[in-house]
Amino acid sequence: MAITGTSSSHVEAAFNSSNKGVDSAGDLFKGLSGDDLTRAKAQYALQKQQETVAFVSNVMKKLNEIAMSVINNLR
Repeated sequence: MAITGTSSSHVEAAFNSSNKGVDSAGDLFKGLSGDDLTRAKAQYALQKQQETVAFVSNVMKKLNEIAMSVINNLR
């Protein structure tokens, strides 16, 4: 199932939103500096990206299930 039109823009918005999370984490990185800060920010960004990918994957799965349900009801 291809992502088209509005769905594609929502997926892109979700990824952009997850990338903004590192800058808005605020107190999470208080007390860290140098390499520790760099690693913590990278790990946080990766975690947010994984959450976003899981969310988008679940949405796409549900859309596929809905489409398959409609197809099966037409039989």
